[in-house]
Amino acid sequence: MKCSSEPTDKPVSQCSACKAFITDPDAVIDAVRIGQEALDKATHLQSSGMVLLIHFIHPIHGLNHLVDDAKARQLTAHMIPILISAGLPPSCHPLLALFKLHQSLLVASFSERISQESLDESIRTAAKHVAGVSALLDEGHPVRGVSLAELGKLLAVDEPSPSLPSQMTSFPPSGPTRLKVAYETLLKARNELLVGFGWENEGGEVGREVRENIVALEKELGVWATGVRNVLEDMPARTGGKT
Repeated sequence: MKCSSEPTDKPVSQCSACKAFITDPDAVIDAVRIGQEALDKATHLQSSGMVLLIHFIHPIHGLNHLVDDAKARQLTAHMIPILISAGLPPSCHPLLALFKLHQSLLVASFSERISQESLDESIRTAAKHVAGVSALLDEGHPVRGVSLAELGKLLAVDEPSPSLPSQMTSFPPSGPTRLKVAYETLLKARNELLVGFGWENEGGEVGREVRENIVALEKELGVWATGVRNVLEDMPARTGGKT
């Protein structure tokens, strides 16, 4: 619809949900159309690769599966920034679906060789998916809980090449800070899963698995904190022993 509150030479459209003004709706429509085409193609590539992997054992078919997944990852990685630059929010279709597909493709690539870059990219993509899902669904919705659980688990994955303290200026963080964020994310996920799948059911299978992850992270963070405390307590003793 047109907005008469601000004079402009072009029609101004407004989102009925978030009330954001769109000065070039045609560009947004084109971006959505191209994004949908990319989503369909990437989904087809992923599906065709999985069919080959399931029905054939020959090594060449496994290679085709890896190639198809790589093409799908390249397509989603290329399209996501285009939709973001067009002004689409994370909750918008097809951007939200592209986030999820790109995340799935990145996680699937971990079986080949996990790198710090691919792990960090998967975490950033999962965080954007959480933001989109959270904007659409109420707190306690099962999909929100599962999305948060996936983000928390990715944050808890051992880093192949942790960043130096001087490099930790962007998301995701590195080292103990990342583990703390993982712990907090999994706590939030479990609370939402308990609502979504029921307290009596302990949040379902995902909720029970998240609880195990939380316990493991508590131990890991406790060991790290104890190590730091021991070092700090030992430093004065070493200093005092010098002559």
